[in-house]
Amino acid sequence: MPEQVLQALQLIARWLEIIGAIALIAGFLYASFKCLRQWLEEGRKPAVREYRKALGRTVLIGLEVLVAATIIKTITLEPTAEAIAFLAIMIAIRTTLGWTMVLEMYGHWPWQRPRSGTAKPRTDS
Repeated sequence: MPEQVLQALQLIARWLEIIGAIALIAGFLYASFKCLRQWLEEGRKPAVREYRKALGRTVLIGLEVLVAATIIKTITLEPTAEAIAFLAIMIAIRTTLGWTMVLEMYGHWPWQRPRSGTAKPRTDS
């Protein structure tokens, strides 16, 4: 692969890592401030329920971007066995987190339909 293409892919992967980290930090801060405001207006239970959902979405989005960066780095820049193993572990973690967060937020596994026709978030906290 030409050196310029490799440098561009390396730059893209680095920016995706930065964007993923920013998404995690910004999402955490946004969810935390929103939770605090909702806690003061509506009480603890609805605030905590929405906070958990917002944090779950934040983690999933951040991990998606970080996995994309890792895929680019692994396939184009570092196709070593160690890098591929790291990528496989990241994807497994991302998949497991995604499934458990959907279960936590909506009360059913991603491959199951909601029981009542609409997704209802869990009410326990």
